[in-house]
Amino acid sequence: MAFRPAAAAGSPPPAEAPQEARQERLAAAQFIARALAPADSRRLTEHSAEEQELRRLAASLHAPGAHLENPCLERTGPFCTRTVLEPFFSALDGLRTGQTSSPVKIAAFGNSLIAGDRIVDIVREQFVRRFGDGGRGLLLIDRLAPYGPRTRTGTADGWAVHTVGELKESSWPFGLSGVVHVSNQPRARSRFSLSGESRGTLFWLDQNPGPVELRVDGHPLLQTEPRNEGQHQQADFMLPAGAKTLELIAHQRGTALQGLALDKSGPGIILDTLGVPSADASLFLRADAAMVADQLRARAPSLVLVMLGGNEVKRLQWKRSTSSQVERDLRRFLQRVTRATPNAACLVVGPVDAVLGPEATQPFQQREHLDEVIDMEREIALEEGCAFFDMFTAMGGTGAIQRFHTQGLMHEDLVHPKGRGLDVLGALLADGLLRSWEDTPRTEPSAALARAWATLLGVELLSHGAHPTPQARGVALLPGEPEGPWTAGIRRVLDTARTRGPSPGLSLAGPSSLKCATLVPRLGMAADGSGCLPVTPPPFPAGLQDPFQRGSVVGAWLLAELVRYDTLASAWQVP
Repeated sequence: MAFRPAAAAGSPPPAEAPQEARQERLAAAQFIARALAPADSRRLTEHSAEEQELRRLAASLHAPGAHLENPCLERTGPFCTRTVLEPFFSALDGLRTGQTSSPVKIAAFGNSLIAGDRIVDIVREQFVRRFGDGGRGLLLIDRLAPYGPRTRTGTADGWAVHTVGELKESSWPFGLSGVVHVSNQPRARSRFSLSGESRGTLFWLDQNPGPVELRVDGHPLLQTEPRNEGQHQQADFMLPAGAKTLELIAHQRGTALQGLALDKSGPGIILDTLGVPSADASLFLRADAAMVADQLRARAPSLVLVMLGGNEVKRLQWKRSTSSQVERDLRRFLQRVTRATPNAACLVVGPVDAVLGPEATQPFQQREHLDEVIDMEREIALEEGCAFFDMFTAMGGTGAIQRFHTQGLMHEDLVHPKGRGLDVLGALLADGLLRSWEDTPRTEPSAALARAWATLLGVELLSHGAHPTPQARGVALLPGEPEGPWTAGIRRVLDTARTRGPSPGLSLAGPSSLKCATLVPRLGMAADGSGCLPVTPPPFPAGLQDPFQRGSVVGAWLLAELVRYDTLASAWQVP
């Protein structure tokens, strides 16, 4: 039953707060508004022509994007002061403000969608454009197949490849990349182009190897010293300024290499592609746990990104796995990579749309286990302290594969997007991450925010009568009200405090007697007929003219009034 704005029987009308107290509360509201408003350093730059083209293509595919779930880890009052993605977002802040002098790294695990590079290439490009280029990152010695680009590999000959995604388990141990290249002839080579990288790391196996020689622009740089101890090794090296090419030579057959990292020494973004075709969590678990942990710590990412699920959906449909096995393996793999990097943020990306395929009577019918795997991944991600991005929803949900196919953006298997289709998926993911970074407030220290919130709540009762508010513009707090100049700022604060729900008006989290508040007294009823709390906007200082900043102050003020009203509900009659 809703409370009505009528004073309790026998109670005198609450007195207006003294002017000094109102000024203190206004200062507290301004402090909260500044803490929750977007930092100037987090404002996104204009979209490039390429980004605009991808947005138009996404719109034509009815791929709206999706909100990235970034759970709160710590709260001060109703405000979140630390989220799951805070380690990564703080690292981005350092790049944007110039306070970070070293690269910020992302480690991206996945299946063929990641291995194909187009998705992560788009993510990499969009982040590099905004935060700088930190280098090529972790590269493979050669391609995973005789075809495809060499964006993330060297130009090589004389190597055989083994991956965790093979049906038959390999005798070679796997590390972080999930890939081993083994020389199958003497003097097997791989040549890498350099573009300002100043340092590198060679990951190799000390298991019956011959020496590996590194040469820069034709000149010797270093040579490994095998001891045949059966352990994984890493050789760190510096590159001379202005170097153009790096070549590695395995002098004997049977030399196993797991990857080569090439980084710049200055600030910028590095994205390590860790994708293996046919892989799922169970196959990634074939890798040596200690080796993965050591190499992941050596790379020291600020964000671990895991994009799996498509192969899990198919294996459930084919009865090659069970839901309990899929859940167990996804959780174990996520725990493996997050425990190796306790200071990194974690993001799980759900699978894309999945259909039965060209051999089926209804080729575009959705696979029955897709929703189950998406829900499972989301639940595991949130339980394990990770953020979650629903790629299926972002690309338009049911029917997305058919829409991509109609525009020629799917391979014939109806599993793998191709070309610009992959680019759209990369743009959706990049946009979700960047918008979450922009929208997540850089709050003040918890103690200061707590003091401001206590001051804003105060102890005095306010009059809840309908006050004339001639200065209040039409703010969209109730259905049908046009957008007002303060709306964005108000929504910012209320959304940050998670108080604006999907129902009409402004709903409080949890049970509440009050369902809405209004700055416009004539709109004093919610959709269900219950009363709204009329709130008089605070007295703005002369210097506060920006509509967004004013809206943020009003949002903090509104939130306090909602909480105060609900807390002091005993002062009101229940008819």
